[in-house]
Amino acid sequence: MQRGDIYFQTPELGGASARETEILAFGLCNARLTRATDSKSRIDALHKTHSLWSLLVRDLAGDSNQLPKQVKDELIGLGFWAMRYSVAAAGQDLSLQPLIDVNQNIADGLRLQAANQPQATPQAPLKAITAHA
Repeated sequence: MQRGDIYFQTPELGGASARETEILAFGLCNARLTRATDSKSRIDALHKTHSLWSLLVRDLAGDSNQLPKQVKDELIGLGFWAMRYSVAAAGQDLSLQPLIDVNQNIADGLRLQAANQPQATPQAPLKAITAHA
């Protein structure tokens, strides 16, 4: 995702690109979702997933985001779904697999994009995301 700078605010990842940061963030969320075996870990994993998508949606909606409008709109819609599902799953016994699948699909798409078109952007920080993941 070609983003502005809403959630990439601290340069502490030592060489990771913004795309790599996003891939890592989705992986961290999925690891938490997969390991959520009790109520506390489930709520925590859902909160982190909601927070990640909230950050992404805010960035996608910003004027500095350079993705095409149609792509941004689709990702924003997906982000709103992920946030709604996270809230619903926190209050109900819904499967976490749909969130895991969406997160994995986005991470896979970012990896494919990186393989096909190396990103020439400044190093992206991860602290803002991992501090919440």
